[in-house]
Amino acid sequence: MRDIDVAIGPLELDGGECLPAVVQRVTTYGDPASPAVLVAHALTGSSRITQWWPDVAGTGGVFDPREWYVIGINALGSCYGSTGPAVHPSVFPRITVRDIVRAQARALEELGVSRLEVVVGGSLGGMQALQWALAYPQRVANGIVVGAHDHHSAMGIALNAIQRECIELDPQRGLRTARKLATLTYKSEALLRERHDRRRDRSGLDRFDVEGYLDRQAARFERRMDAATYATLTHAMDSFDVRDAGAAPPRAPRLHFVGISSDWLFRPGDVRAAATAFEGRGYDTAYSLLESRHGHDAFLAEPGLLRPVLERGAPARYANTPFYERL
Repeated sequence: MRDIDVAIGPLELDGGECLPAVVQRVTTYGDPASPAVLVAHALTGSSRITQWWPDVAGTGGVFDPREWYVIGINALGSCYGSTGPAVHPSVFPRITVRDIVRAQARALEELGVSRLEVVVGGSLGGMQALQWALAYPQRVANGIVVGAHDHHSAMGIALNAIQRECIELDPQRGLRTARKLATLTYKSEALLRERHDRRRDRSGLDRFDVEGYLDRQAARFERRMDAATYATLTHAMDSFDVRDAGAAPPRAPRLHFVGISSDWLFRPGDVRAAATAFEGRGYDTAYSLLESRHGHDAFLAEPGLLRPVLERGAPARYANTPFYERL
């Protein structure tokens, strides 16, 4: 593993502002001569992919560093090394997913990486993967979009707005409350019933077990996340809408959309609809359904179920298997 701080200079933003002296924290694994895969992190992740997705990008994973040049880039606006409000405490401008991807592209240019065999990610990472395929079709061969689709829904925007309002009222306690609300959107009702139901708290406190679970999630999150970063990146998610993308260019990237059966934040029907829309624009497109009770979090919580789906999207290693389940 190698952590690199890549200075990309000033960055013009979609909102018309300019961020001066932008830095991107990049983490790489493997040999730069191997096929390159960019693994984009979700809302609260970092560039150190093997810490949060080892079954996908670690040794023995789908994108094994012994066979792939695996790249993680901490998103613009995040608090794990890249330029963001935690590093620049003055008023940080609104950013978009397109801004995040533009900064990543500049960083890879500085590192001499001109071609990505795969860009893959879940949730906000899936938005980035799709944005990469649309913005840089000449540089990307395959985009794998997990638990995301072609826009952030009205429900998703509303939930993010409530979380940001909690933070505005009280940055510390609000961040904890925001995490509790977000955790509920990441899980299915069936999973909460199975794990907690109406049982009393396992630690013996006078509350329900599910209340204790949410408190534990909030405490862990508070220790590692910056409130301004959280607000910035949820705004970026809300900005995402590529439903007006035009026809596929010549030699367009192949797209693989993965829905999660119990996901109510990015509903599998919406993921499939996005796949169908891009097929209609001329993209070589596919859709797979990950059957899981975990809800939106399944792409992180059940990598064993996700692995065979992703393996169909790793063409350099799995050249003899079907790349997609056809629409």
